[in-house]
Amino acid sequence: MSDGRTVIVTGGGYGIGRATVLALARSGWTPVIYELYEERAQQTRELVAQADGRCDVFQGDVTDWKRVQECVAYVMDEFGRIDGLVNNAGGRYAGTVLDLTEEQWDFTVDLVLKGAFLMCKAVVPHMISAGGGSIVNISSGDSYGRKGMVAYAAAKGGINTLTLCLAADHLEHHIRVNAVLPGFTVTGMTEHYPPERLAATGARLVAARPGQPEDVANMVEFLMSDKAETITGAILGNLPLATH
Repeated sequence: MSDGRTVIVTGGGYGIGRATVLALARSGWTPVIYELYEERAQQTRELVAQADGRCDVFQGDVTDWKRVQECVAYVMDEFGRIDGLVNNAGGRYAGTVLDLTEEQWDFTVDLVLKGAFLMCKAVVPHMISAGGGSIVNISSGDSYGRKGMVAYAAAKGGINTLTLCLAADHLEHHIRVNAVLPGFTVTGMTEHYPPERLAATGARLVAARPGQPEDVANMVEFLMSDKAETITGAILGNLPLATH
């Protein structure tokens, strides 16, 4: 159990983020959804309430440093503590280095990597003051490289390295920092795929099915829990085998 601890989940309005919010709320956490699309976040909040959990919403962009600071200040004012952070917000433009524009590269890298950096920059001082905390970064099997996904793969590779650096830098502060690498998961980025593609990809995976957001949320819940209190700098998840 979380003993009433508070966690910020970026991009918690849909997909893996929504499943993570629901899983943590069931475990007794109070999630605060930091989400660009407030309507989605409010829908997640309603699902938490239906399950007799507690949740809050703060609308904003993870790449906006001022807004990130305002979110963290709001959480501290409202709850007095920030015990956890899940950096889940993401998006991408597909393409090779020849295909992508500078603007598409910047959008993808800023949203995935800069957003996680800014959230950590704002949250870590409060965790240090409190004597510890837990951060989970959502990475991807694409972080090892994937054809036609140069910006996203590079940004997720950066997430892995950011995770390791944060874990090393804040070991003495008792802040655990880990990453989860989902395999092929049916989310907003993939749910539009034709059913036959989903089935064919799933058949090649270890569970003989595509992953679901709840599968990722289960890993996040474990890493956030006291059961993982000795684990930091871990990259937990799937190798880039039959991911797409």
